[in-house]
Amino acid sequence: MSEARADKLKDKDLTNDAVDARIYMSIIDAILDHKLPPGTRLVEAPLCEAFGVTRGTLRRVFVKLAHERVIELQPNRGAIIALHDINEAREVFEARVILEVGSVKGLAAKPGNKSKAFAELREMIRKEHALRDDGNWRDWIRLSGEFHIKLAEVNRNDIVTSYLRTLIARTSLLIGLYETPKRNSCSADEHIAILDAIEQSQPALAARLMEHHLGEYALGLLAEPAQPVEIDFGKLFAPVR
Repeated sequence: MSEARADKLKDKDLTNDAVDARIYMSIIDAILDHKLPPGTRLVEAPLCEAFGVTRGTLRRVFVKLAHERVIELQPNRGAIIALHDINEAREVFEARVILEVGSVKGLAAKPGNKSKAFAELREMIRKEHALRDDGNWRDWIRLSGEFHIKLAEVNRNDIVTSYLRTLIARTSLLIGLYETPKRNSCSADEHIAILDAIEQSQPALAARLMEHHLGEYALGLLAEPAQPVEIDFGKLFAPVR
């Protein structure tokens, strides 16, 4: 294969990746904004028209979303926004408790001044407060998840951080699907309390605060999410074209 041909194929792949990412993030954003409730059917024809893509492109994105359990691909019905058993959802949070409680406990027990390492984390909390005050639910969910990932990174355990990234991606969607935006107004304050306990070298307190913090998330999940409705996909997604 000539170099020119290889470069052309590479450029095409990059273009495809950009289109796929745009569609993927648009659907994720709509879920976090409570515009695509669980059980909502994703109809291919209007979605292809809204995004300006072929069915093949859309189905490629659907495969990725299905792999991440964001949607379900059902025979004779197509793609729907995934329905999650509430007990299963809470089990995901329990897995986070196992990882994060141990992580903050270990971090708090480490000697040395941690203030410099936590400067970025405290800035993230400041932004959390601002997003909460502005009612920006979607970006608040994302930033809250990033806070927990960054905290794990400070502890320098790549295995824990890797597992945590996967769990946080799932719980962020679950929060968007099953939790009321009005409930978690104190999460940023809880983040501050956890950081304070770590910086003050109080492992037991840091662990207890993290367990309570994640437990509050799990308890806040709604057993009955919003009901699926008929969606005007052209209106919902046209602005991103």
